Amino acid sequence: MRWIPNALTLGNALMGCLALTFLRIMDLESLTYCMGLALFFDLLDGWAARKLGTDGPMGVQLDSLADAITFGVVPGLLWLHAGMAFLPWWFAFIGLAPTLASIYRLARFNLGLAGSKGFVGMPTPANALFLLGVVWAMETGVLPKLEGSMAMVAFGIITAWSTYTLNSPWPIMSFKDMPRGGAALASRIFFALLSLALLIIFQVAAFAFIIPLLLVFSTLENRVFKPTAS
Repeated sequence: MRWIPNALTLGNALMGCLALTFLRIMDLESLTYCMGLALFFDLLDGWAARKLGTDGPMGVQLDSLADAITFGVVPGLLWLHAGMAFLPWWFAFIGLAPTLASIYRLARFNLGLAGSKGFVGMPTPANALFLLGVVWAMETGVLPKLEGSMAMVAFGIITAWSTYTLNSPWPIMSFKDMPRGGAALASRIFFALLSLALLIIFQVAAFAFIIPLLLVFSTLENRVFKPTAS
């Protein structure tokens, strides 16, 4: 039974590798299914390790290595490929910046510098969902297609936002650590309902809006509502 958490983590890494295969032929739908399964494995491996009493340094290192593939390399390359469709190749290469920032964040996380109950800076899975959502929003027409200098500006802003938030000092709320009540709990419930509504309307493209909203609601919670953890 002690092998189960590590097997789940390796499942995360496997889905990341498969996503890279689908990325090569720009099969966005299959890539998205792989990312979804990887997220499921990523959530389940930590829970399984705690329940089985097998959490330890090996699991921490393995988890970060798997995340580096699935939530670091995959979204960065996806964003690069998306940019190359409408930008000069030499400019689109800045799309790999979130990959480098993700790897750096995972190293900081292993050293305990990226938060414990809550998060400091945007978690790599959330950032991966953001970039995936932006690409889907571009493909489905939720976001308008830009050309020329405006496209370069938009691509640069999204890349900079993604890159910076990963290692920013901003606290990001975690639903593993729920407040006891009051305005902070109400804010989280409202965020969850708003996210659900966006997912129903825009499907995967909704993450282009949900992840920035996560930062907005986290800022409100930490600076205005001052939650008391449960």
